[in-house]
Amino acid sequence: MSTHQSKLEGNQDSNRRSDRQRHFINDHCCFTVPLPQALYIMYLTADKQPTEKLQTLIQEYFAGTNHTACCQFIDAIQRSSEIWEIGISLLDCSLPFSARFFGAMLLHTTLNSASVPPTEKFFMIRERLLTSIVELRDLKSEGTGNISMLLKQLFKALVHLLFRTADSWDSPISFVISHLKNSEFKVLTQQPADSAATDANNFVVCFLSILVEEFSSANLLFHVRQQIKHLILKEESLVFQIFQELMASQTNEAILASVFRCCSLWLTNLSATTSATDCLNFARALYGPINRSEPLFSAGLDCLINLFEEGDFGLSSGRDTAQLLDFHIQKLAGLQPLVLRLVEAHSSAVHRGFHWEEFAQNELMSKTALLLLTLTERQMGNLWTRVLQAGEPHSAIHTLFDMFLFPMSLAGNYPLEESVSDLGVQIWFNVVDALPPICEVPQLNQSTLSFIEDLQCRFLNAAFSKCQFMPDLETFFHRWQSEQREQWYRLRSELADTFLAAYAHQQSLPFFVQLQARLQNLVDRCVMEEAFSDWQELEAIIFVFNSISEQVVHEVAHENHSTSQLASVVLSAAIRLAACMNGGRSIFEGSTMVGSLLCSGTLATLFRNIIPLLEPNKSLLLENDLVGFFLKCLFAASQTKKHKDVANRTASSSLKTIESFIQELPITLTQSERIISTLGVISTGLLPLSVDLEAQLWKCVGLLLPFCGSSISLSSLIHLRLEKTKVNLECRENEQADPSSLHLSRSSKASVVTLFQPFVELFRGVSKTLNRVDNYTCDDAVGPPLPIVERAQIRESISRLLLQLVTYLTQSLADKMGYFDPESIEMVTELLKSGYSACFSSIMENPSILHCQDSLLERTVELTSRLLNYASDQLLPHSLELSWLVIDTLLRNPLLESRFSVGLHLLGIVLQHIDTAFTRLAVSALDSSDPMFDFGRGSCLEHPFPPILMGLRAQDITDQVEACATFIHHVLDWQRKNKESTVEYVCKTCLLNTYESFVGDSTALFWRLSFTATFAGLCLPEWNTVDCCIHLCQRLLTRLNDDNHHDVLPKVITPDFLFEIHAGLLLVLAKGALPRRLVNKYSDLYASLRIFFPDKQFTLLRTLLGCTDHPSDWSTFVSRTPHHQSVTMAVQNAVLRVNLSERNCFARGVTRSAVPLNAVKSAISSFTMACSTPSQ
Repeated sequence: MSTHQSKLEGNQDSNRRSDRQRHFINDHCCFTVPLPQALYIMYLTADKQPTEKLQTLIQEYFAGTNHTACCQFIDAIQRSSEIWEIGISLLDCSLPFSARFFGAMLLHTTLNSASVPPTEKFFMIRERLLTSIVELRDLKSEGTGNISMLLKQLFKALVHLLFRTADSWDSPISFVISHLKNSEFKVLTQQPADSAATDANNFVVCFLSILVEEFSSANLLFHVRQQIKHLILKEESLVFQIFQELMASQTNEAILASVFRCCSLWLTNLSATTSATDCLNFARALYGPINRSEPLFSAGLDCLINLFEEGDFGLSSGRDTAQLLDFHIQKLAGLQPLVLRLVEAHSSAVHRGFHWEEFAQNELMSKTALLLLTLTERQMGNLWTRVLQAGEPHSAIHTLFDMFLFPMSLAGNYPLEESVSDLGVQIWFNVVDALPPICEVPQLNQSTLSFIEDLQCRFLNAAFSKCQFMPDLETFFHRWQSEQREQWYRLRSELADTFLAAYAHQQSLPFFVQLQARLQNLVDRCVMEEAFSDWQELEAIIFVFNSISEQVVHEVAHENHSTSQLASVVLSAAIRLAACMNGGRSIFEGSTMVGSLLCSGTLATLFRNIIPLLEPNKSLLLENDLVGFFLKCLFAASQTKKHKDVANRTASSSLKTIESFIQELPITLTQSERIISTLGVISTGLLPLSVDLEAQLWKCVGLLLPFCGSSISLSSLIHLRLEKTKVNLECRENEQADPSSLHLSRSSKASVVTLFQPFVELFRGVSKTLNRVDNYTCDDAVGPPLPIVERAQIRESISRLLLQLVTYLTQSLADKMGYFDPESIEMVTELLKSGYSACFSSIMENPSILHCQDSLLERTVELTSRLLNYASDQLLPHSLELSWLVIDTLLRNPLLESRFSVGLHLLGIVLQHIDTAFTRLAVSALDSSDPMFDFGRGSCLEHPFPPILMGLRAQDITDQVEACATFIHHVLDWQRKNKESTVEYVCKTCLLNTYESFVGDSTALFWRLSFTATFAGLCLPEWNTVDCCIHLCQRLLTRLNDDNHHDVLPKVITPDFLFEIHAGLLLVLAKGALPRRLVNKYSDLYASLRIFFPDKQFTLLRTLLGCTDHPSDWSTFVSRTPHHQSVTMAVQNAVLRVNLSERNCFARGVTRSAVPLNAVKSAISSFTMACSTPSQ
């Protein structure tokens, strides 16, 4: 496209915009747009000075007193051809600052809006802008701030003038720079030469920076942007020469900092093809002044970070960049003395009690760490290659690797006293990940290997220091903010990952061997002195071995000799420490109580992680009473009134370890009784447990129940919890019935979620134990073996317990259910799901159990029916999930076919509720006066409902539609096991046919209701719902065709149905381009839909799209009611941007059965793109 054409397009765009603005102002504002000549008279005098009216508007603009009038003036004047004359006149240096700034702003915004000045005005505007820029040096009285603001606005106007008139410039950068420098001495005769040159350089840098910034953000057409970029890059050598000269000769730090920033902007936004040689020359100029002072160091770091991160500084240019990378390594290594001074200054500040925010050089340290991180992310492989090839151990590359450790070597605690350790962890991950296997490196010398080992150990020691708790725990837990503690815990978790990553490398083994020796020494000291004065170091060592425990267990299983030795020593020390902490003297008292809690919690976690190492030595469990140690930790933590955060962490670790021991290792009868006794004391204690801890406690109870079902203590514990639940439900029911009881203390009342979560965990624990009971052996257990109660007895006990809970819930629903919110219904669903898993089995049970289960299911059906009756539209999605769980349980059990009819009856009740909910929504939508919902004499309240009607309440029914679609998916997916066979098979039509026969449904309600839910979802704004409903619709249509439902087909695929779905789909597709995955989904939908009456659908689509010249049956159909007429008009208005040929191609592509699926996808993509493309 020629330059003249691009200018013409810009003028046309401007004219269209001007027309729209004029109409808007005339229609909505009291301001009347004057004629151009009137504008000139109103705002400029005969000698081209601003009139009093214009001066008043400018004052009001800056004061903000009449914003509407000012905006109307700006809009009007920008649409006038006199804008250029007014803008030029306001730049007169004799005018006040506000007038000149206003004039520069007018020119900038007008040019930015794609307006192009006439040729005769172009030279006047350019000359006036350049002259105004130079004249600023004489205006010292205005203040530096005002001059800077005006200067930037003038440069922006000049840059956008270049963008709009690029064909009128030959060498714009050299032209502007020469004008700035040459004109400087002509105008500024009173200034010293050095000062004038400094100001000229400052202006040059400011111009280049604004040129790059505005080029990056300007709204330019692609070909215009390419033309401007080519024009600018023709002078790239000049720009680089200016940068290098300024860096080499400039002593003004402010200008140098601006040069650094401008360089990084240029290289990252404009010069994507800069050669490695140019980058090397520029890097030499950059590194020269960077260490002169802290401000220059900060600016240089910003430049380097930006260049390495965005442009990669030419290192990925595809050319020979080895010399350039070596140069960077040498120069970055030369910054080490400055970095070390920063580290020393920070250490001194921490010693004096300074926090990170109070440390003056914290920004420099953060930038240095970020620079090193960026370098490791981009060049780590090349850096390791240089280390492995280096001959001497003290070269620049070794110094640079030493610098990688600096973020982890700072004094103080993260994040309060230092805040770069998290960057140090990321740096080290990059270093370790890129380290090649040493065995694959040819001719590796010993000095390099020693350097790598030393580097690994130095980092791991620094990481070990950072992962230790601070000595003053009172400050950590009570003075630190919770966000700061969470940041520290996140850093500790990341450090655990680094320990695991390092352990995979042989070079780090000396660190872990050393740590193993320190663990032995500390344990010996604890055993001898029975004190935990060094608990921070001890806990940190256990934490490190926790981090690598997974890898250790794996290598021991594969008979790795060195790892087996390490594991043996660590296990022995851990057992000795547990025995010491479980001794007669209590360690959970006194000044070291918190430390003991932390240490014991970490130790319990270690035992849970190394359970496979305990299996060959099961005698250790009883000899050292490890279970007793866990119970002691649990009890101490649960009884601690202070430091609840620490106590909860320790209690949680102990409970999880007890769970793992019960599941993975055989325990004795004595141990189980101790566990039950301790859990009972904690559960019924005065101190309340957190919700999570209580859930873990009851999971332990569930795990033990199949072994200790006859235990009086266990039965008493469950009974007390059951009574507590009943009392709380009655209390809440009374509160609902008698509002005057609200003054009662709420501390004894609990939500449905809190009340039933323990039972959910109890049932889950029972299920886990029952699933592994066949493989359980206790022949090698030490002491009296734990007996296993019969499955049938356990299932009967659980059935009776669940029956009581369901009875309580059903009774509580008798009168009120105001406290049943979505979370409560979800909890009831989880309760039944976990309970059913523990109660029901495919194996033949005793008649007494079957009778109990029948009672349970009967009561559950009653509960479900009441919930459905009480549930509002908002609760319906949650009630449907619960209903399907009950229905599936009733239908699935092959032993009791009598339950099948109950399940089918409940399925019918659920479908009736879905019908009622959709009907209620449709009736509320019909209250609209929109003719689109005027169905005339015909009734639209017969399934399937029109999707457009349901879409009126789209925002309100998203959850309901998705839940209904999921429920129908469940019905279609239903499976069961045959009595005579253990092979599971899919019943494609069995459930649906059986249900229809059972209820005598001759109207195919299920099918029609399903299509209501399906196509309602296709008109909703929630893409997840659309995805689910498209899949369901495809399945329904395929099922109709595969199963040959001749009697159902005419009741569902009616002319009205075809009209509604095609109109609804067209309105959706006409909204614009779709993601690829949805194009695929809609293609599958049309492929399934076109199976039925393709010719009719083709004719209907052409009628809806308005691309048929001959009347047809559909022509009369689409005009029979106001609804059909309005929908057809809406569709045709939505596709106005699509030409008739594209409409025909779409109709043919999605309805003709012979068209391949890829062609359907192409037709949909082309149609949606055409709908979203602006008309030309």
